[in-house]
Amino acid sequence: MISLGDTIHFYARPDARERLLEFLSSILGLPVRSVTHRYVKGSPEPMYAVEFSNGKIMSVEFTEEALSNQQARWGPWFELRVTDAANVQEKALAFGLQKVVHPYTPFFYIQAPGGQVFRIVDDHTR
Repeated sequence: MISLGDTIHFYARPDARERLLEFLSSILGLPVRSVTHRYVKGSPEPMYAVEFSNGKIMSVEFTEEALSNQQARWGPWFELRVTDAANVQEKALAFGLQKVVHPYTPFFYIQAPGGQVFRIVDDHTR
């Protein structure tokens, strides 16, 4: 048996830090906290953990070596299931995020300040 774990980690460029953390905390309303040194040893920069309502964690590490926004579009895409997708989609666009159009699917995607792509759908969508 193989299953996806409870934690996802990605990298973003330091110049995206403030806007990305603001998007995650203010627009999505997710708790964001710096990760304690127990987990991060020797890093000159803190990592951040973002906790979702189902207990899953997404962590982000900021480094100059991260992919550019254009390159990150070709990395993994994340799905966010929310109770009011239209509201969250509107808030993301009002925040100035770029809408991403996938040529073969009808879903709503945005590109976060770090370049990552998020699909925002209603929780009941399958």
